[in-house]
Parts: sequence; C-alpha cells; structure tokens
Amino acid sequence: MTPLLCLHVLLAAAGPALADIAMKFTRSPESVTAPVGDNVTFVCKVNVPGGRLSWRWRSADGGDQWTDIVGTSDKDFTSTRLDVVVGPDAVTKYYQCVVWYAAISLVSVPAKLTVARLIIKDGHRKRVYSVSPHNTVVIHCREPESEPPAVLQWRRETKHSKTPVDSKHGVLVIHNVTSEHSGTYICSARNELMREEVVVPERVVLKVERGDDGRARFLEKEDEIGFMIDHQLTVPVKLNSSVSLWCGAVGSSPPRVTWSRDKKGLNHRHDHELAIASFSASDEDMYTCTANKIRRSWRLVALQPPYWNGTAANVNASEGGSATVHCGALHGYPPPTVYWLLNAEKLSGKGIHANDTSLSIERVEKKHAGIVQCMACNDLGCAYDGALLSVVPVEISNQEYAAESSKSMHGSQPSKKHKKRKQLVPPSRPNVTRFSDESVMLTWTHANRGMPVEFFKIQYRMVNSNSSTDKVEWQTDSYRIQPLTHSHQIDGLIPNNSYKFRVAAVYSNKDNKQGPSSASFFLKKGGFLAPAPPTLISVKPLSPTSVLLNWTWYSDEGGIQPEGFYVYYRTVSTAGQYEKWMVPNGAAARSAVVSYLQSGTKYEFKMLAYTAQAPSNFSTIKEAKTFRESVTEETPRERAPQDLEPDSGAPRTLITAGGAVGATALLVVLAVALVLCRRAKRPANKEKSVPESGGANGYMPAKVPITITANPMHAEGGDGGVEMSFIHNNNTGNDDTLPHSRKNGATAPRQYV
Repeated sequence: MTPLLCLHVLLAAAGPALADIAMKFTRSPESVTAPVGDNVTFVCKVNVPGGRLSWRWRSADGGDQWTDIVGTSDKDFTSTRLDVVVGPDAVTKYYQCVVWYAAISLVSVPAKLTVARLIIKDGHRKRVYSVSPHNTVVIHCREPESEPPAVLQWRRETKHSKTPVDSKHGVLVIHNVTSEHSGTYICSARNELMREEVVVPERVVLKVERGDDGRARFLEKEDEIGFMIDHQLTVPVKLNSSVSLWCGAVGSSPPRVTWSRDKKGLNHRHDHELAIASFSASDEDMYTCTANKIRRSWRLVALQPPYWNGTAANVNASEGGSATVHCGALHGYPPPTVYWLLNAEKLSGKGIHANDTSLSIERVEKKHAGIVQCMACNDLGCAYDGALLSVVPVEISNQEYAAESSKSMHGSQPSKKHKKRKQLVPPSRPNVTRFSDESVMLTWTHANRGMPVEFFKIQYRMVNSNSSTDKVEWQTDSYRIQPLTHSHQIDGLIPNNSYKFRVAAVYSNKDNKQGPSSASFFLKKGGFLAPAPPTLISVKPLSPTSVLLNWTWYSDEGGIQPEGFYVYYRTVSTAGQYEKWMVPNGAAARSAVVSYLQSGTKYEFKMLAYTAQAPSNFSTIKEAKTFRESVTEETPRERAPQDLEPDSGAPRTLITAGGAVGATALLVVLAVALVLCRRAKRPANKEKSVPESGGANGYMPAKVPITITANPMHAEGGDGGVEMSFIHNNNTGNDDTLPHSRKNGATAPRQYV
C-alpha cells in the first residue's frame, strides 16, 4: 500500500521560477489625482505570463474589503489595462491588479485614484495683529483642504480693489513694516487641476503702531503656522523639495534672530528665514529660532514612501507544524500600515500572529500554501515583499492505515465475515502535448473498477540531463480534477527543459496511488505555427444536462491543419477555471454534445484547435442555458365508488361467482408457467447470466468498455481511446450496491470524457 500523496502544494507554476518568486510586476498601476469628467487609465505588467490577470477596487474611506471588477481581462497574459471614468459622484478609491498562476496569485501595489477637490470649511475668522514699525511681519495662510494642494495668494483689500501682495510659499512677508502697510489682508486658494479659486474665509487686520512693552514676542501662535505632533511643531517635507522656516519674532525694535540645529549654531543665519533648497533625509533634525531670549523649534521630518530593508525568504513547513515569514525592517514616514496577504486575500484567524516585520502561523494547514505578501502603505504609496510558503502534508503510513482499518473492522460489534478490500486501480500513463511555451496538456484514462476515485492530481518534475532526477522532487499541481475529467492543462513551466508527468488518484478511503510517469517530454520554446481557430456558430440546449455545439473551421491554402478540438466551458455565474473537454473524432468533427451539465444553468463556451505542437487562439464565446429539469411522479389514482360498479345491472352473486372462476383460472396459468420456468433452468450451463435489462429506469451497464476513436494526442501504448464504460446515466434507483456516482441521480458530479 502506498503512502498518502505527498502534496507539496507549491502551485501551478512551481518550477525554479516560482521557487525563487521570480515573477514580479514590471509595471504597477500608479496613483493619480483627476477631476470629475476625466478618464484615467491604469496599466499593469508582469514578467512571467499568468493564467489570468484581473482588477479589483476598494474605498479609501475605510475597510479592507476588495471588490472584483467584472469584464476586465488580460490580452496577452502579461499585461492588462483598466479605464476608469471619474463621474460626478465618484469618490477616492484604490485599484489593484491581480495575476493568477493556477491556484496562487500575486497582487500589485494599489494605486489611489483621488478625485480633485477644494473644500472650504464654513465659518469666518478674523485675526488682528499689532506691531511696531521696522519689524519683519510673517503671517501664514490657513490652507484649505485641497487635492492637489492649492496655490495660495495674499491680497490687500481696499474699498475698490484687492491688490496682490508678493508672498512666498503662501506666507505673507513684509520687511521693515511701516504704517503704510496697515490694512486688511485676505488669502485665496486656487486648485490648478480644477481651475477653481476660492477666498479663504479669514481676514487679517494688520495695525502698525508704536506701543509694545519692549519685549520680543512671536506674532503668530504655533497652531497658526503648522502641525503639532507630540506637543512639538512638526513640518513633514518631501525629499528633494524646498522648505522654508520663518521665525516671525517682533518687538519694539526688531529683535536679533539666530538659528541652530540640534542646539548647534548655524553660521551666517541671522535673518527671519531658514531655507533648505533640496531637502534630504540627512536634513532631518530639530531646528530652533532664537530672538533675544525667546525660542521656537521645528522638527523637520522627511516624507518617505514605505520600503523594506531586506528580502523575504521562502519557507518550507510541514502540515501541523509552525511557520514564520520575515519581511525585513520597514521604513517610511508617515509610519506605514502593514497587512499580510496569502494568495491575494488578507490573512487572519486563530493562531496567526503578525506585526510590521514578520508573520507566524502556529499550526500550518494545506490551505496556507501559496505566496505570502507583506504590504505596507502610507500617504505616499505602498511597497510589498513576498515569499513562497510550501506545505508538506502529513503522510499516512501503511501501519497507520492497517491499524485504522483493523479498528473499523473489529469494533464493538465484530462481524464474522470480512469483505474483501477493493483494489486501488491507478490512472494510465499520461499523454503529453505542448500547449504553449510554458504549458502542456495531459490526457489519460482510468478504468471504472476498484475503489472509487474522489479526484485526480497532476505531478511533474524537471528531468534535465545535467541534473540527477533522484534529487528533483515531484511538484504537485494544486487543482483538484473531477474523477470523470481525464484531461488537464499544466501552466508555469520553463521552456527548453525536459519534464516528466504522472497522474495520482485519491480514493474515497483517502488513500492514493500514482500511475506510471510519462516519458521525458522536452518543452521547446517558440518556432511552431498554430492552426486557425474554429468559428463557433451556435450552442443549443438539448436537455437539462446537455448542449449541442456546432462550429466550422477554415484555413487559407497552406495553413496548418488541426489534429483536433477542445471545448472550454464554465458557468456564467462564476469566474472559476474552465472545464476542458476533448472533442471526439479529431479534426473531422464539426459538432459535439457536451453532457453532464447542471440543469437550468447558463454556461459560456469557447473552442480552440490544436496540433501536437501548438494550440490556436480561442474562438468567440457563446452562452447557452440548459433546460430546467421537470420531476413528475405518477401516483395511483383512487377510483370513485361509482367507477367500481358494473355498468350492467347484474346481481352481485353473479359477479362474485365470475370472480371466483377467473381467480381459479389465473392460478392454473401461474402454476403451469412456474413448471415451465424450472424445466428451462435445468440445462448444464450453471454460470450466472448477466440480465440484458437494466434497472427500473432503463440503465444498461456496458459489457465491454466503449472507447472513442484515438486522437493524435494519444500516442503511447495501447491506451488509444478514452474509456467510457464508467459513464452512467442519471439513475434514480435505490440499489445500495451501486457506486456512489450512480446513486446520486441528477445531483451526481458532472462527468466528462
């Protein structure tokens, strides 16, 4: 008995490329601010082609629930774009690109689409300042909420005009002030993107007059010139931008101003302005203005988008054990918010502990296998790092299985007679066909006998001549293949390398068995011409569980002739993987019936033609809905008393006598028939015959496996056809000896050939 299937749940593209997380976004969507009525385009590109690229969004107002955007898809499996129209009711949102590699996925950094706005809060305010002549007056404008930041402009208001005043960075500065500068000043804000300008609802009245007590003082309060963080005036500055600090001290006579950095004097800094032309991280510090005996300090901090110092390493974990993923030291200001993702979904739950640098899982399960991303975001952007978390499930040994079997057979009520254990019949050797530079298509057969199969798994490994095959582990594709599906596409392979493939069956008793591996298959890159795609004409429902497809195929003279066709289909209500079905009769087929569908369900269908080297492009997609299944039961009708009365008026005694005579005759006929049947069974042939008729519903099991004519993809050995003896109708009988798939009737799993 073989051990349980060792599921290294390493994903569909698990070769060396994914082992080092080689796939990455070569272009991520970029944040943008746009006005209402504008069109915004986001672009996303990856270096390793994925099975699918999609988009999703979430509101910037809070919450972490992402919503998939329907109708967006990739064109070439490496890039995708999303067009967004900023409507009148649009709000600020985040948009993110997701690339899928079979069951695993990787997300880009989210892009923020900010709707341009200029908001003036209600309420007028008046500030009055008195200052002695010859001082330097510095007054800051209360900047309104604006995206992008508004351009500020000061004006002096008179009875007939509003005269602009030279102002630097939105700060009103008047050197050597005199009584002529007395008056009312207003500040306006202009949003260049919206082309809209508003007046800030605040007036500043400046009075230049003598009357100070002689002591130095700051004209403005701290909360009027900046932000207070931890009781400290703080100025966030973008890297490589300019910044100016204004002392703003006045007195009866202009005070002497000096500047210092971290209590160390700055030479030749004696004016009211401290300017840094190109701010860098090394300029972060505490800066102090001293005027006579008064001081005011600012803390300058560099605004930085998040980034990780270090690289996350891949982690191998055993099922039931613990695992920790480290993403290095995090940097950025404002302090970034960190969240962790597993295959594009936020990771949380019992036994999962996370901080800004590491993620720990107390008890690892198979569902934890995939790509773990640490995503850090602040107002300036986002950054992520990622690692591959591989999970090796616990193996069930022969002894454990034997003990479990013994316990189940010799329980509290031991039976004297033990049933013979069903055999584990493995799948056949798979046939391999090139599908693209990074993918192949596998087909196989499986006899419908022995222990019922729950699902199939595909395993593969690289077998290059320069490496020892004993040292290369089998990789397991994460997709569960239905027991009646005998074809599957493997993506994420590395071209110009040799691979071996095998199919493993997992049975109803949770045991498993691998079939024989394929011969070494060399996946050559490029250089193959593909046939033209088929033209799907119509898809029509035939019954509650089947539809009819009709198509044509035409190619210019000298074009590549196909060797067969594949049908891809899935329910419209889901965006899951397509089911794949190989059309019988090869390239000559122009119609086919797809069976074992769900009743009353809408499906979408598409097709492609293939050769042994390359597939065509897909046909256009068509939709069809299966008929609803109508269940009718025929119940016996009770006859009314008047129906039981004979039409004639014969006496009841005559009716009774007639009934007695009829019953006697019937008994005689039955006795004669019984004797004849016993004599017919006396010939020497004692073998039990198989009845030609089936169950109550007319089902007839096939005596000999029915096969579909071999196609070019089946080239090895004698397994030239796809066996169909296991395909049953929707039986509704209650015979408990039937396999599970034959007893479920219309609710049985869909079955494909």
